[in-house]
Amino acid sequence: MTYDELTTKIKGGKLDGIFFFYGEERYLLEKSIALIKKKVITPGTEVFNFFKFEGKKVAIDEISAAVDRFPQMSLMKLIIVKNSGMLNNAVLKEFKIIKNMAVPPDTCLIFVEDSFDKKKLKNLSFIESSGGVVSFNYMPFNKLEIWIEKRFKAEEKEILERDTRYILQLCGQSLEKLTRECEKLSLYTGERRKVTRRDIDAVIEKTVEFTTYNMVDNVVAGQVGKAFEQLKYLRDTDEKPFYILNLVMSRLSELLLCKLLKEDGLSTAEIGSYFDFPRPAFVVNKTIEESRSFSEKYLKSMINRGLYYDLECKQGRLSPWPALELYLAELTDRKRR
Repeated sequence: MTYDELTTKIKGGKLDGIFFFYGEERYLLEKSIALIKKKVITPGTEVFNFFKFEGKKVAIDEISAAVDRFPQMSLMKLIIVKNSGMLNNAVLKEFKIIKNMAVPPDTCLIFVEDSFDKKKLKNLSFIESSGGVVSFNYMPFNKLEIWIEKRFKAEEKEILERDTRYILQLCGQSLEKLTRECEKLSLYTGERRKVTRRDIDAVIEKTVEFTTYNMVDNVVAGQVGKAFEQLKYLRDTDEKPFYILNLVMSRLSELLLCKLLKEDGLSTAEIGSYFDFPRPAFVVNKTIEESRSFSEKYLKSMINRGLYYDLECKQGRLSPWPALELYLAELTDRKRR
């Protein structure tokens, strides 16, 4: 079941049975639970009809007891079970109990997992035929652009299309972060109608991924001083050096990927499908353009150098931050390209 199908189901009010929610878009997941709670439980009776269990220490007997209870002063009750792990393995005793559980028509039982292997979805067919299994995925970039534009329009503010894309570059696809940052922008601009690039740079908190990728972009552009300033910023903000190192190598791998696939004649859309996670077309095009600044030999050698520094640090021969500085110095050496 998709998020849109779940929204239709909530509006229709047919919410009895067992549901399973998972996926990276936590904002929509929590929003859906809030809507279900509002639809299912009579206001003021939550203390009697809302049950929440969390963690792997939750006993299946507690959940069964909540299922068996009659709702009080409400037609239905809601039970939320978060990160219990009970549905992650079909051989567990708890899994078998849930599979055979007789959920009455006055009960909405929702299991939520932050982490779930999609390969195990085949085990949850009994939930599909009960309430439903819902994967909360990040919205695609084109829909997020529209979402940002509509959000500002509702507050009688204007933003250029290129700047909505810039916000996405800075924030990523998480609606929770986008909501928070757009609220900050609205407060910052006050009565002023137009949201500018300067406002965005002044207010929005950049992700570690964006800062690291932008650092590599500055290496491409020959802005060595700026690249080292960004590395210092990452160090001063206590980011994990091994994560930064892996992000740098990931960016170099993307540049190499784009270079090779473009030489093979693939289109932007085809190249984008090879990325580990979705990228909008304008980002893929930018990466293709930047890849032209490097030779295939250089990119492969620099990825190998990153692996070398990673090993040296893990074996204790180098400290992580000095190793990152050495690695960045090698990357900025234009003679190597």
